[in-house]
Amino acid sequence: MEYLNAVEAELKSVSPGMEGKLWSRTAGNKFDTIGDDAASWILQVPDCWGWTASKGIPIGAEKPGIKKLLARLRHNLAQASTTVDITGFGPPDMIGSPAGPFPDGDFLDAMFDGIREAVGRREEGDPRLIVRFMTGVVGVDRTADPWVFRDALIKRFGTLARAIDLRVCSMTTRGVSSYNHTKFVIVDGQSVIHGGINWMTNYYIEEGPLFSRGFGDTAPVTDLDIALRGPAALSAGKFLDMLWEWARTHAGWVKSGWIKNRKQYPAWIAVEKPSPPAEGWSLYVEDEEDDSEPYAPGDLQVISVGSLGYGILDRDKDSTYERPYAEREDQAASYLNNETNLDSSFMTVNPDANAIRALVAHAKTTIVMSQQDINGFAGLPLMHALFDVRLLDVLARKMMDGVKVRIVISNPGSPDYSNISSVDVAYKSLYQRVRLRTTYDAEAHRLLRHHLQLAPLRVSNEQTWQGGYKYRLHSKVVCVDDTAFYVGSRNVYPDTTQDHGFIIQNAAAAALLNEHFLDKQWLYSKNAAICDWEW
Repeated sequence: MEYLNAVEAELKSVSPGMEGKLWSRTAGNKFDTIGDDAASWILQVPDCWGWTASKGIPIGAEKPGIKKLLARLRHNLAQASTTVDITGFGPPDMIGSPAGPFPDGDFLDAMFDGIREAVGRREEGDPRLIVRFMTGVVGVDRTADPWVFRDALIKRFGTLARAIDLRVCSMTTRGVSSYNHTKFVIVDGQSVIHGGINWMTNYYIEEGPLFSRGFGDTAPVTDLDIALRGPAALSAGKFLDMLWEWARTHAGWVKSGWIKNRKQYPAWIAVEKPSPPAEGWSLYVEDEEDDSEPYAPGDLQVISVGSLGYGILDRDKDSTYERPYAEREDQAASYLNNETNLDSSFMTVNPDANAIRALVAHAKTTIVMSQQDINGFAGLPLMHALFDVRLLDVLARKMMDGVKVRIVISNPGSPDYSNISSVDVAYKSLYQRVRLRTTYDAEAHRLLRHHLQLAPLRVSNEQTWQGGYKYRLHSKVVCVDDTAFYVGSRNVYPDTTQDHGFIIQNAAAAALLNEHFLDKQWLYSKNAAICDWEW
């Protein structure tokens, strides 16, 4: 398990006091497959590879990946016996916005159907099913009202609502730049679905109303989640307990306060009794007196690692970590902001970026990335750093060592789903870091030409979706040596949100990830490559 060992060593160095809370390495996991389909733990959307203009793509929820994902949501949630955790991120719900702050449309329908089935099996006297919804918002705006969402669900459940302890939270930990960005579905602390997929129907399934279109029907976003079962789900739950504990101690609880004082608190929580409990809100505390065997359905080792952004915890008090030297860190500065590259304290409570770098640094032959971007959002109001200096430095060193690097990113343009104006920006960023290690400009370009594949997404031989809409990519996948990989909600570009992901070393699983997603992605995207060592 050399890749996991390398990542774990980095995490112990950066965040020793966060082990068991923000990150952990567990054994006894398994890929959560259904039936005989060995790849059913891979939940990709829309899964319309190779579509043709003459046939088009299936409409709405009939897209093969969407149909599979919705069925899996219903299936997993229907198994719930004690707890359900669902998290997401959402923009303000207003004209011009194709989504709202909470899960919607077919995604919410699937979640509701699964929970309803689980509750419908309960017998009188059984404890209520605890269901938590948490959404991250860009500042607590007036549309992210947790009571409206909770009241609508309670009404929809009807008499079954009596068997549900429903808790809904909207939160932001720092202005417009730090908030929950995870997309979890965790059931009983035993199964977990997670990755890049937002629960926004208008980006993946439907067009959306006029002036607020996400083009999810005719130009759906390409994205990916994975499904796991075992202690890794419990680890993810413990991470969420940290977010909920912060929200519990910082939230407004009174419905009328939302209308009058919505900016007074960084979080708002809607529950049955509008008062903060003193304790007992953590769902995943392990009972030390329980001598029963822990749930361990398989033999898969998984590293779970999250990030707290800004505003929850300033630093891991047990850490002595200081960022390693990197030449010309200022190359990544945006409007004088370069905090994610300079702030060592931030890194100790956001170790997932270090974990991904450690995974990449251990590559011997290949590195494959499927990402929205490798460049941060440098414009207003975020003004993030342009790139992760140390990640691009690792990529530069690996290419100098002969490792082949492949990166597929989203397409700048309409409908926009990218941080940059041109794919050339990504190439320039890589070139800048390679150039620091070479003698001549030509030498840097030659190194990239011989070791880099860089392309915007294509999902077929058609250059765009019907209507001329560009392909959009939102997956967060890093795979090295066809052996170990990261999947989660953390982008590889600089960001300050709360995120989480899983790092797994399993060659058979990596082969399936390649076969069903990464290889198909490159089969078509290579036709649009701006750099390809196979030329």
